[in-house]
Amino acid sequence: MVQLYVFNPAPKLRLLSTLFFRGSKRILGSVSESTSPLSTQPRSQQCTPFIKAPIEAPRELVRDADYYADSRKGFCAFQVENTLFNVHQVLLSREPSAFGDMLCLPRLANSTEGSEETPVFLSDTVEQFRDFLWALYAPPNELFLETRIDRLLNVAELANKYCFASLEAWTIEHIYSLAKEPMASSLLHSASPDTCGRIIDVAILCNHLKLQELVTQHLISRTLWYNTQPEAILGIAEKHGLRTLIGVCYYRQLVNMERAPSRRDSRAAQTVFPQSINIDKSMRFLAAHRSLLSLWEHIRSLPPALSCEGCPSHVECELAWQLMWFQAGELDEVLRQGSADILGRMKALMLGLRKAMADAPSMTMQCKMAALEAITDMRDEVIEGLITHFMKPL
Repeated sequence: MVQLYVFNPAPKLRLLSTLFFRGSKRILGSVSESTSPLSTQPRSQQCTPFIKAPIEAPRELVRDADYYADSRKGFCAFQVENTLFNVHQVLLSREPSAFGDMLCLPRLANSTEGSEETPVFLSDTVEQFRDFLWALYAPPNELFLETRIDRLLNVAELANKYCFASLEAWTIEHIYSLAKEPMASSLLHSASPDTCGRIIDVAILCNHLKLQELVTQHLISRTLWYNTQPEAILGIAEKHGLRTLIGVCYYRQLVNMERAPSRRDSRAAQTVFPQSINIDKSMRFLAAHRSLLSLWEHIRSLPPALSCEGCPSHVECELAWQLMWFQAGELDEVLRQGSADILGRMKALMLGLRKAMADAPSMTMQCKMAALEAITDMRDEVIEGLITHFMKPL
């Protein structure tokens, strides 16, 4: 009969670990002894296991004046900062959400979680949570009439955070509808750059590309044509990697640095860099300046082609268009703009061409419209490519 012996490795493993632990202690001891002469402080002062931070006194909790129901059955209490909210569970469970999952979890018979004594702590601000509850309690007509952008952004953020899909979709679409209204009544007309940046934050959070593009184009327009300081916009653009907006901000910074020549000095304008700009950025801006000058020479010497169908005298229109283009490029209104201000020169060029075409009977109306459209397309291409001038190798 064959006998089988089962080997148990546990005793030997314990022995090896004990020997390893003892050897490690000896090594660490020798290292500490060899380094002790380098220290000039007593051993008790060399290391501090922890720092005793001052303990803040707990703030007194207050009940929210609008959203604290004095009831326990069917309600759940939340603590936001130092404010207590007592919310009806039906509102929190009317659609699948993070609150619905939490309220469906089984609890112990003696559990007090969700009561005023043991509220559920949320990391939001009081203003955010109060606006979120307003959206849950408000009747439909009040929701549709709301135009306060800060409140709507708070609702969209928390609806996304707590997975209220229908509320999130409605709120972000309502913000978009308010933003795309005519300029005089649009919320973007009076919104600060910080507010516009927050709208972009929420649009990206809720994956609403149309709202993101709308606000981005609004900021591009404000930076280029309405003298909004680019420093207020650049942080938003860099945060989200909005390349076109970054290029516009850099371009506006470069144009603002360019100083026109004085009456005593007839030399070309010079670019004066403030002391806050480092060497690397200065070199890149100088390279962008040279690149923009080269682009302007290319634009001035090559008018865009006219795409016009149905014109009975298209060849004559093309010749007239080219002649007007070269003449407009030499206008004082065009050359008066800064050497780096290629968009300013293109704007003055467009105004000169419009005036020239109005007095040009040799061009048909179809070709005149095609010419204006060609200039607009060229300008948009320049704006889209501004970032490339600042990213070229030095």
